[in-house]
Amino acid sequence: MSDYNSNQNTIYTSNSVNSALSSWNRLHQIVAAVLALLLPILWMTGIATPRGTCPAAAPAAAPEVAAIAAAPVVEAAAPPATRLYFDVDVSDKIAEGTALLEPIVAWLAANPTARAVVTGYHDPTGTAGHNHDLAKSRAQTVQAALVAAGVAADRIDLVKPVSTDGGGDLKEARRVEVSVK
Repeated sequence: MSDYNSNQNTIYTSNSVNSALSSWNRLHQIVAAVLALLLPILWMTGIATPRGTCPAAAPAAAPEVAAIAAAPVVEAAAPPATRLYFDVDVSDKIAEGTALLEPIVAWLAANPTARAVVTGYHDPTGTAGHNHDLAKSRAQTVQAALVAAGVAADRIDLVKPVSTDGGGDLKEARRVEVSVK
């Protein structure tokens, strides 16, 4: 009987070890699966770091750079269109001078991909051909003033408006408009 009991105890012990190992393996698999799902989330949120990295080893300037890079870029609004007036039948002299162009020149300097748009107008006095040439010549005078102020000539577009007569007011008609795009 003693053989039977000792044999039975051995079998019983072996079964309990197998049962304990089986439980341990199952628990190990569950923990491994949970960690496999949880660790990438923790790494992405910055709560944990991947093995072999240390958040303390990062340079001190890195958080500041990240904060600057994450800050939204706020661009200054383009200046409103500027109107430059000319005297009757004059195209080579801007009545007010070129001081009104300064905000546009400054904005173009700060925005290297922007372009100036120059549009010339005329009053209804004179012949159609002369008025067309006068409006174009006025636009070219303003273009030259922009170039003299430091704007590259290839960043200035001379645009002929649909109607070059400036409307009913004769002074308002003798103008060049400068805008940016």
